Amino acid sequence: MDSGLILGGLGMLAVIVMIFLEIPVGVAMGLVGLGGCAWIMGVEPSSTIASSTVWDSLTNYTLTVLPLFVFMGNLASECGLSSRLYSAMRTLIGHRKGGLAIATIGASAGFGMISGSSLATTATMSRIAMPEMKAAGYSLPLSAGTVAAGGSLGILIPPSTVLVIYAFLAEQSINSLLLAAMGPIVLAILLYCLAVYLPVMLGLVKAPHKEKASRADRWASMKEIVPPTGVFALMMGGLYSGIFTANETAAVGVGLVLVYGLLSRRLSCAGMLAASVTTALTCGALYLVLIAANLFNFFLALSGLPFSLSSIFSGLIENPLLLILVMTGIYLLLGTVMDSLAMLLLTIPLFVPIADAAGINLVWFGIYAVMVVELGLITPPVGMNLFIIKVAYSDIRLVQLWQGIAPFVIADLIRIAVIVAIPAIVLWLPDNAH
Repeated sequence: MDSGLILGGLGMLAVIVMIFLEIPVGVAMGLVGLGGCAWIMGVEPSSTIASSTVWDSLTNYTLTVLPLFVFMGNLASECGLSSRLYSAMRTLIGHRKGGLAIATIGASAGFGMISGSSLATTATMSRIAMPEMKAAGYSLPLSAGTVAAGGSLGILIPPSTVLVIYAFLAEQSINSLLLAAMGPIVLAILLYCLAVYLPVMLGLVKAPHKEKASRADRWASMKEIVPPTGVFALMMGGLYSGIFTANETAAVGVGLVLVYGLLSRRLSCAGMLAASVTTALTCGALYLVLIAANLFNFFLALSGLPFSLSSIFSGLIENPLLLILVMTGIYLLLGTVMDSLAMLLLTIPLFVPIADAAGINLVWFGIYAVMVVELGLITPPVGMNLFIIKVAYSDIRLVQLWQGIAPFVIADLIRIAVIVAIPAIVLWLPDNAH
C-alpha cells in the first residue's frame, strides 16, 4: 500500500480521535501537523517550517478581513441588532399562519451573520424563538425543525468568516466567494419559507394565527429592520460595483455599525470595550486554528496523501457529478459528529486538489462545501444542530425532531441539486462584478 496514504491517513485518524476526545481542533491539527513534519523531515527543519507558517498566517493580506468582520459582528451584537431583528420580524409577519417560524428563519440568518457559527445560532434561537412559538400554539416538531434549520443559514451569509477561511486555505478570491454566496442564500431562504408554508397550508403541522400588531408597532418594526439591511446592502453593493475590495468592505461595515451604535445611543463605552475584547479572543482562537491547519496541510502535502487520493479518485475525476455525490455523502457522515469548521479544515486540503483536477470551479466548490457541511449538521439521526435542541429541550422526542427537520432537509437537497444543475446561480455575480 502507498506509504503516503498510510502516513497521511494515520494523521487524519489521529486528528479525528483527538476531536472526539474534545481536544480543541486547532490544538489537534497543530500537534499532528508538527509531529508529522518532524517525523518526515526532522525536528530542526519542522521548527523552521512552524515559525514561517506562523509568520505567513499572521501577515497574510486575505486574513486581515477576518478581525474586521468579527469586530463588526460583535459591535452589532452590542447594539442589539440581532434581537431587535427577531422582534421586528415577529411583529411584522408573526400574525400570519407560520409567520413566527418564517420570522425565526430570517432572524437566524441575521444572527448567524453576526456570530458566524451554526451551533451558536441554533443555541441562541432555541432560547429566543422556541418559547415564542410554543406560547403561540405551534407544534413542537415545526418549532424545533425551524430553529435547527435556521441555524444553518447564517454561516454562508456575507460577511462569513468560514468563507474567509476557505479563501485562505484554497487560495481563492474572497471577493468572488462573498458575491457567489448571494444567489444560494436567496434560494435557501425561499426554500426554507416554502418548507414552513407548505406543511402549514396542508394542515400537517399546527401554526395558529396571532393577533395582528397595531400600525404604529408595525411602522416601528420596519424602522428597526432598516439599519441591518442597509448596512448589508451598502457593503455588498460596494463590493459588487467594485468600489470596495473585501477588506475595504469589512472596514466600511465596521464604520457603519459604529456610527449607528453611537447615533442611536445603543453602543456604550462598556459595549465597545466588550466588543473589542471578544474580537481579540475570537480572532486569537481563529488564527490559532488557521496556523494549525496550515501546519497540518503541510504535513499532508509531505506525506503525499492528497496525491494518493487523487490517484484513487482518478475514475471519479472523469465524472464530476459522481465525485460531488461521493463528497456529499462524506460530508453528511461527518456532520453527525463534527462542527462545520472542523469538517472544512479537515477536508479542504484533500478535496480541493481533487475538485481542481476534475475541472470544478473552486469558487463554486467553496459555496457547495459550506452548504453540504451545514446540511450535515441538520441531517438525522444525530446532526449536531438537532443534538443542541435535544439537550436544551429534553422533552422533545427524537422522532419529533426528525419529523420537524425533514422538510428543511428536502429543501437543502433541492438547493444543492439546483446549484449543481445551474452553476450560474453561484457564479453569475462574481463573473459579472466590476
